[in-house]
Amino acid sequence: MAVQQTLDLRAIFFKEDARRRALDAISMKRRNPALSMTKAAKLTGTTLKTVKRHAGSALEVRSGRLDVKRTDHLVRRLRMLTAQGEVTVTTRSSRTASRVSDFNNAARDYYRNGETTALERFRGKHVRSKGETFEFVTDPKVLDRLGRAGAVSFADIYAPEAAA
Repeated sequence: MAVQQTLDLRAIFFKEDARRRALDAISMKRRNPALSMTKAAKLTGTTLKTVKRHAGSALEVRSGRLDVKRTDHLVRRLRMLTAQGEVTVTTRSSRTASRVSDFNNAARDYYRNGETTALERFRGKHVRSKGETFEFVTDPKVLDRLGRAGAVSFADIYAPEAAA
């Protein structure tokens, strides 16, 4: 029984990892339009076949070449820092996912060098997820408190999938 559970957990881990790499390839292609989709997949440690399997709805053929759509509706579970600590935000909007990612980058800059300029554009802004509203934390005092409490992690923007 324990061996079966271990195998199930490993399968879940590998599936999540493949999906994350596919999302990374989509993101890289959006940031670097000159890259081919195959090259973006290789640079993120995956294959075009895996990208198609996990994020195929974000792809389209344009001028005879496989390209990414401007936006997509893939489900993403993202880690986001709020005044209460880190929360998981689920979104189907690539634009919302980009906002959360941009905010996490601005917060990371604050923790690295005390720079608050990038946080200013998020002051008073929020994202909605499953009927809840999550406000971006831009107050340096709150960010410092969260940092001292150990509630800040930038290892991975994607939250683990919910256990079934």
